[in-house]
Amino acid sequence: MSSSTELNHKEQIHQIIKKINQSWLEGNPENLNHYFHDNMVIVSSEFKVMGAGKDICVKSYSDFISRAIIKDYQDSDPEIHVWTNTATASYNYEIAWEMDGKLFKDSGHDFFILTFENGKWLAVWRMVGF
Repeated sequence: MSSSTELNHKEQIHQIIKKINQSWLEGNPENLNHYFHDNMVIVSSEFKVMGAGKDICVKSYSDFISRAIIKDYQDSDPEIHVWTNTATASYNYEIAWEMDGKLFKDSGHDFFILTFENGKWLAVWRMVGF
């Protein structure tokens, strides 16, 4: 892969990560359907499957934002690595939210694996909060 092609792919992936986070932060989790692979999987930091399949993964975001009021969210630029049709993207985040009248704060890392299919990058695997 040429360096210009790799840079282009990295920029596309960076934009997808931004759009994934914008989708749920702006209350539009249905937009995640554009960025998640049909076989999307979300796992915990202990590698426990929290959701498998695009519909279930999108629903997990919907469920969270239907109960939470996001007070603050910050993330770092993702570190992205690309190998032909596979890529990883990881970044740090800090989040504060209110749920059931209680305030919560958390920080951690997200790690995505993406695949390039039919001319576009799709998230296929996410590890949350490690």
